[in-house]
Amino acid sequence: MGQTDGTNVARVGALLLGLGYLAAGLVGFVETGFTGFVEDTDEQLLGLDLNIFHNFVHLTIGAGLLVASQVRDMTITQGTLIGVGLFYLLAAVLGFIDYLQIISVNYGLALDNFFHLATGSVALLFGLLGARQQNKSLRSTRGPGGMAVAAAGPRPIEERRAQWGDTGGQETYREETY
Repeated sequence: MGQTDGTNVARVGALLLGLGYLAAGLVGFVETGFTGFVEDTDEQLLGLDLNIFHNFVHLTIGAGLLVASQVRDMTITQGTLIGVGLFYLLAAVLGFIDYLQIISVNYGLALDNFFHLATGSVALLFGLLGARQQNKSLRSTRGPGGMAVAAAGPRPIEERRAQWGDTGGQETYREETY
């Protein structure tokens, strides 16, 4: 389902963001060490606040994006990017209203919040562009009557509905009310 030929922009986006977040998590552990899981620390990486929980979140999301970039079904990759994008946009909003002390983000205008806003927007954009690219490739060939025909994978819902409506003169089964 949902597979297209060629490279979908969602796959590239998931790979790049995944590598970036995985690297941030690993380098973050070098900076923070392994003590004080949710402690408010003074450790920073390029001006971004860190603690172990923050590093763990970056590692987990980075690994998830790397896995999503390699799955065969592009809808999973796109959905993962959209979910990660929404997650980071929510993190930005919570950070701007001072609700992210658990990951050592201590004030509304911290650089972390702008970084979460930017990477969340980029992830969401890659996911949506990937879905649009896939939709265009599925509709690129035309069948009889100008209807879109998918080269591979599921057909558009309009075509499926048209098939159910066209019975070729035969009676269709309809459940009677008892």
